[in-house]
Amino acid sequence: MSYNIDLIIRIAVAFIFAVVMGNGSVVAFNRMPAKWFEEYPEDAEIGSDAEKELPEKLIEADAMGRQRLPSSPWKYAFVGYFAITGLYLAIRGSSLKYEIAVLCILFVVLEMAISDQLYQVAPDQFMWALVVIAISFTDYYDKWWEQSVGALIGFGISFAILILGNLLFKTGSIGGADIKFFGCMGLITGRSGVVIIFILTTIIFAIYSMIRIATGRGSIKDKNAMLPSGLAAVTIYFLFLWNIDNLLMFEL
Repeated sequence: MSYNIDLIIRIAVAFIFAVVMGNGSVVAFNRMPAKWFEEYPEDAEIGSDAEKELPEKLIEADAMGRQRLPSSPWKYAFVGYFAITGLYLAIRGSSLKYEIAVLCILFVVLEMAISDQLYQVAPDQFMWALVVIAISFTDYYDKWWEQSVGALIGFGISFAILILGNLLFKTGSIGGADIKFFGCMGLITGRSGVVIIFILTTIIFAIYSMIRIATGRGSIKDKNAMLPSGLAAVTIYFLFLWNIDNLLMFEL
């Protein structure tokens, strides 16, 4: 009887979160302060007096009174996304705490993915939200330093890719927002988790880029947004790959 009650509660929470987060993801993005999206120009030199700028597409949308992200069809798509992920977590038997924490992570990463796709920007406020959520995962780790080391690995791997891209191609193959994203995910998932998410993101991003090139919608020189692939990777990880550390060679 207790299990049935718990299951009903988890399913009810999943439905509520699906409606609130699905609609809220569009509303929140459209109503975020424009200042959050300010970034330094790409050609600005470190230490220069360059001022932060807003993306032109955002300025245009706000000036014309348009929604940055149209409610239709996206609110329906996002309600469906959160309904599927939430119900899966509920039915699979995840704890209510884990279910809510994961849905909150997916909400924040979804906002980051939308921002990256539309404006090639991911406001730092999203990163701080992930840092706060990471606190709820401290009970999942036996080692007190697990999350800190995970963050260092996330920063380290992505920063190494940035340096390698600059050396080989004279351009950044990964952005500052991507580096902060992997650092935050390492803070949440620990050592093995961030490595898995990084690998999944890289594979999904590579497949997406190849499809764009093969269909004539892009070229190898295009700078595609990585965080939508990161959202897919994070979703796969938390739904199917969470807590598989014992199957991997990452124990110290």
